[in-house]
Amino acid sequence: MSTHTLKANRRHPDADRECIQVGHITFEYSSKNKTFALKACEAENAKDRKPLFTGFIEKGMHKELLRLASVFRRIEEGEEYE
Repeated sequence: MSTHTLKANRRHPDADRECIQVGHITFEYSSKNKTFALKACEAENAKDRKPLFTGFIEKGMHKELLRLASVFRRIEEGEEYE
């Protein structure tokens, strides 16, 4: 998980990291290390752009994210979600 710290980003700028932005949150992940970080990408100061959370990509997480995406889709389309 140290792959995603500010220090690691400075030391190893070409490390295996990919980013996907969703709203004002950036999901940064490493396929090689099977880790991820959630970052506040719109923070004004660099010190505030450190990971809010880091963790390992675990089996089944993709299903949870798909469920979240489904809820967001319903909200965008004006449907109520329970």
